[in-house]
Amino acid sequence: MGNAMRTMRIVMAAMLSAGAAMPLNGALAQGAEGIPGDRLVVPLPDVSGLDDAQARDLAHELARANVITSNCPDHDVGDGAWQLMTGTTDALTEKLKLDPITYDREYFRPAFGLMEDPQACDKLGPGVQDTVDKLIAMGGGTQSAAQTAPQADAPAD
Repeated sequence: MGNAMRTMRIVMAAMLSAGAAMPLNGALAQGAEGIPGDRLVVPLPDVSGLDDAQARDLAHELARANVITSNCPDHDVGDGAWQLMTGTTDALTEKLKLDPITYDREYFRPAFGLMEDPQACDKLGPGVQDTVDKLIAMGGGTQSAAQTAPQADAPAD
């Protein structure tokens, strides 16, 4: 994973921990044109059909995956999977109407608290790919639409 993505993770974690007053969806939002300076826009799953309990469970799962991938080098994910996870987190925080302080208190801090267990990486790390696979099964993806869409003006062989 590139240094820019790692820096973004650190900045986002610091903003959440500090209870930044900006809306969370502004920090994580991925519109059709992507995040300014970002290299990758991936398809996100539609979370609108989830009830609140399902949305909260998935938000907790994504917070854990975020902490594991940020703190366990053996369980890092590529830029596409990271964008899929953070974009879905954004959609869930919007759906659940979570402000940054609430997200930090109810999701991020408990997930980060798991790192107190010295075996957390080994215990929880393998589940990160399961989370990414779940998001893909829900309609998300880890490759940009530009990479997967056929080129209309590309010459045929």
